[in-house]
Amino acid sequence: MARIDGGEILVRALRAEEVDTIFSISDIASSPIVRSADAAGIRHVGPRHESAAVHMADAWARSSGRMTVAIGAAGPGVANMVPGVMCAWVEGIPLLAIGTQRVRRSMHALRRGRFQFGPQVEVMRPVTKFAASVEEARRIPEFVREAFRLALAGRPGPAFLEIPADVLLEEVDEEEIVVLDPAVYRFAPGAPDPEAVEAAAELLTMARRPLLLAGSGVHRADASEELLAVAEHLGALVMTTAPARGAISEDHPLSAGMAFPWGTSAHLESDVILAVGTQAGESLQYLSPPAWAGPASQRLVHLDSDPTRIGVNRPVDVALVGDARAGLAALAKALEHQGPAREPDPAAAAYAAEARAFRRMLADSYADVEGSPVHPGRLAVELASLLPEDAIVCMDGGNTGLWANLALTVRRPRSLMWTGHYGHLGTGLPYAMGAKLANPARPVVLFTGDGAFGFNLQELETASREGIDVVVVINCDYAWGMEEVYMEKVAGTTVGVKTSTVRYDQVARALGCHAEYVDDSADVRGAIERALAAGGPAVVQVVVDDRENINPPGLDDFTAMYHADNT
Repeated sequence: MARIDGGEILVRALRAEEVDTIFSISDIASSPIVRSADAAGIRHVGPRHESAAVHMADAWARSSGRMTVAIGAAGPGVANMVPGVMCAWVEGIPLLAIGTQRVRRSMHALRRGRFQFGPQVEVMRPVTKFAASVEEARRIPEFVREAFRLALAGRPGPAFLEIPADVLLEEVDEEEIVVLDPAVYRFAPGAPDPEAVEAAAELLTMARRPLLLAGSGVHRADASEELLAVAEHLGALVMTTAPARGAISEDHPLSAGMAFPWGTSAHLESDVILAVGTQAGESLQYLSPPAWAGPASQRLVHLDSDPTRIGVNRPVDVALVGDARAGLAALAKALEHQGPAREPDPAAAAYAAEARAFRRMLADSYADVEGSPVHPGRLAVELASLLPEDAIVCMDGGNTGLWANLALTVRRPRSLMWTGHYGHLGTGLPYAMGAKLANPARPVVLFTGDGAFGFNLQELETASREGIDVVVVINCDYAWGMEEVYMEKVAGTTVGVKTSTVRYDQVARALGCHAEYVDDSADVRGAIERALAAGGPAVVQVVVDDRENINPPGLDDFTAMYHADNT
């Protein structure tokens, strides 16, 4: 009778979940996993830091809609995973983090001063949807099933499994191991209650000026087509949260782009809001006055897969609990029964056109700014003009993200990667790498500040070694730019905000990447074009005017959020 060890059992369970790439730094404890994964055709990508491994798995899920795995070694390796796991938890991104451990849980109570031992499950439990330790090899498939099931249920999130080294080495009779098809134990949420759908359709049909507000749940459910169908039937304006940009093309006549800055006329004049896949949190000012009209004059229909996120920040008139795609499809049918499609609301269409014209005007105002160092607005606009239609863009940094939001027009779902909920610096490079691995046919570009880039710049070596073709454009002001202006305005000091003048292009070249250094606006376009054509990982370091960089459009609105009375 054939016997298999815990490592092979785990890999069989992961293959059943269609995992084909894992991110981990190889070590002796995880070697049974890596060996079996390699034999099974699962690609192993070895980063230089475990937090980057988790960020790569995070971006894989964001950009593809598929869940994958990051592995950390016992003790310090798992500790290094915590920032990535916490970011995925806040952002609602499903992934499986696996940590090895030196001994079984039954030995943990002994106070004997164990090496590289820590309370891994206890640390991970508050920032995961499921955290557990596996004490028997034969139970590994059961725990993998539970981890995937809970990570993907409702609002998604990460899961964590601790698997001790002796469990991974433990051999079990092959016939004892049962690996099931996910179709028999994982079930996606369906459409909301039909009566609630009919009530929502009636309310939206009667609305004078409906507004659709799309959150990142639209991306997670692949519900963009259904969102557009509802919008076009109602002739309604569509806005998105920051992480949901691209839920419909921002070139569409009904799109007003991102719901930012707050308190626009569209926010105030809408009489019915359909919010989809968003909790309507702080960045939306909780859908509360004065940024929005109050419940007395503005009704709310809220669709979300997680009922605990509905009605938290504002009372709802109709709650739709269900999958965003199924819910919007059901709502589209109910609207058809209510009556024919309406012509676009003239006021909504005008607002959308004005919003697009304003963004173009703002971007155009920087397009011809000459000089050395480079104006950050010129850099952002130049980069945006060179992006291929199908590009995935990753953003990282404070002011850099605001400059990018100014210039970018997002036309496709799952095409903008950044931590719009958590603001976690250092995610940009691993996000770009994870997105490229999950979408090898699509160009992937990272626009990052130099401060944010410094968190994980060592992953350039990983990109070079693994042949991950990403282009990194650094908006380099040699400072923590957003903190500089914020500290200047609020605290009257800028202590600690300046960094040294590092030649990141030279670092990139030493790590095996194509690299360019630019400090004059006349050279920006050519440098980016060469990087896009390099055929491998490439870095363009652009030195920008640090005084211009500290005042991007929208900064006052962004910083005002921290001083608003949101109690």
